[in-house]
Amino acid sequence: MILNLTKYSIEDLVSLKNEINNHLHFYVDGYLYICNVRSYGRQWKQNVNNLHSLQELCNQYDGYDGIVDIYSTNPNLSEIENYGNVMYIVSEEDYEKWKQYDYLTSTVSDINHKLDVWESREQMSFRDRPTFAPYYNREELAGLKKEIVEYDMSFVAPVSVKRIYEE
Repeated sequence: MILNLTKYSIEDLVSLKNEINNHLHFYVDGYLYICNVRSYGRQWKQNVNNLHSLQELCNQYDGYDGIVDIYSTNPNLSEIENYGNVMYIVSEEDYEKWKQYDYLTSTVSDINHKLDVWESREQMSFRDRPTFAPYYNREELAGLKKEIVEYDMSFVAPVSVKRIYEE
């Protein structure tokens, strides 16, 4: 169905365009879309409601002005064009548990490295030595490692979505 738009005034067309854009933006397709946006040193989480809004966000942050990592319960994301990750998740709860676990493991790795460097500073050249001691100590690191061992692993980790141009 194609409308004959020539019979409408420019004001009517602008109003219609805004109404259509609002409908497209706020339309809920029933899936969850968690978008982690990174742009110019800032990071934020943005939720969108449908594939159209998701693609618009990905077009806005297409690698030049930023990157979007997508985590969605929609299993049909192979058509999405995105510079960042496109991941399928089972639920928001699984995503949050996985994200917390991922953060904990990377924190432990980072703290372990900083403590190793600090403890071997006497063997380093003066220029390469760290100036300040790490915020954490070995006992706190052991506590964090224990948290990892005891972590509730009853979640499904995100799975990368194979996209058409990756094949």
